[in-house]
Amino acid sequence: MTLMAAALVAGAAGCGPESSGGAAPSRSRVDAVQAAAPVQVDPKAFCEAWHEADAAPALSLPPLSAPPPTASGRSRWINVWATWCKPCIEELPRLAKWRDELRGKADFELVFLSADGDPAAVQTFARAHPEVVGSLELQSADALQPWAAKIGVPGQAVLPIHVFVDGKDRVRCVRTAGIGEDDRTAVEQLLMSL
Repeated sequence: MTLMAAALVAGAAGCGPESSGGAAPSRSRVDAVQAAAPVQVDPKAFCEAWHEADAAPALSLPPLSAPPPTASGRSRWINVWATWCKPCIEELPRLAKWRDELRGKADFELVFLSADGDPAAVQTFARAHPEVVGSLELQSADALQPWAAKIGVPGQAVLPIHVFVDGKDRVRCVRTAGIGEDDRTAVEQLLMSL
């Protein structure tokens, strides 16, 4: 029997779920189930500080232990973390994974910025957490609070801090506290909109 004939016989015999004895009807294109529209997240609800493009402040980084890289014209997601911050440590691998997964959808850089002010502590930490290798570092931990206030963090800065900067180097969104799996859609939409 040729392959074509075998395929016809198999099709007539029912190779799908119906062949298991059930009489489930097949669906036609007319009976197709409509896909749910993707959920749209309001950035104003996700961000503690949201700035429209025309009113967004320019990004200026706090004093760093090494010169910052030059702006690339790409949007940036800056994650401010510390070696002693448990929510920071918990989310670091997730953020690196999302960066890798979203590369084809949004043109952005994920930049890690350590608030420790202690290069030796960051270097030791990076041995066990390779996602932070090459992290920017505050020159002094004392610089965190004034800088956080400048970019729109309300009240006392709480780590982690997530700063979303558009391709024109404007701070568009600032969010404090950890980002979990349920925030993935908001982060993705935000990065794609910058």
